[in-house]
Amino acid sequence: MQGPLSPNEVSELFVPLEQYRSVALAVSGGPDSLALLDLVARWRHASPAIGVVTVDHGLRAGSRGEAEMVGRVAARYGLPHTILSWSPSNLKTGVQEHARVARYDLMAAHCHEQGHEALVTAHHLDDQAETFLMRLARGSGLDGLAAIPERGAWAGIAVLRPLLGVTKARLVATVEAAGLAFASDPSNVDERFERVRIRRSLSAFARLGLTPEALARSAQRLRRAREALDGGADAFLARDAA
Repeated sequence: MQGPLSPNEVSELFVPLEQYRSVALAVSGGPDSLALLDLVARWRHASPAIGVVTVDHGLRAGSRGEAEMVGRVAARYGLPHTILSWSPSNLKTGVQEHARVARYDLMAAHCHEQGHEALVTAHHLDDQAETFLMRLARGSGLDGLAAIPERGAWAGIAVLRPLLGVTKARLVATVEAAGLAFASDPSNVDERFERVRIRRSLSAFARLGLTPEALARSAQRLRRAREALDGGADAFLARDAA
């Protein structure tokens, strides 16, 4: 099934958000994060309070306009929106990683300032599969192959990824069904970046049975194994450490 997410699916996906008083949605203007914005806006309950935050990374022309477009969509749903700006130095290598760290630093600081207890991102199943393959190619062990967790933390702010089990195709279908135009980042097709090269290889892996769903399922099982080992170690230390 590759159609838009149904209300019942959405209600189940966003149960983890209900434990927080206030959350911020990380929305860039691409189809994935706009789908997150649309879904949360239509799902929202009395709790949590919801804000929207966009980082203008300044890496290419048009990034400010995309951030402002997110603001207009957020206003349509009656949600407050904040644009955070990052001024990159003359980076030659590791551009995406530097931008990712800067983006999370800015958003976490914003959450602290605004009283948001959690940051919600639009990472999805295809992201999970790509991350798994990237780490497999580097020879990662259990920690690396556990890939992207559904819940993490950054600078004291919880990071929630409720869409990790949803394919990108379904998020695109959700945005299109909502009638929302979205931005396309040229870096998503630039083969200088490892993730793009991995993404373009996914169809070949799928023909061997290594579909994004299968890869993401392996990552999830490895993450559970790591959590079980961590839990056993914690129990041992609590019981036997003097």
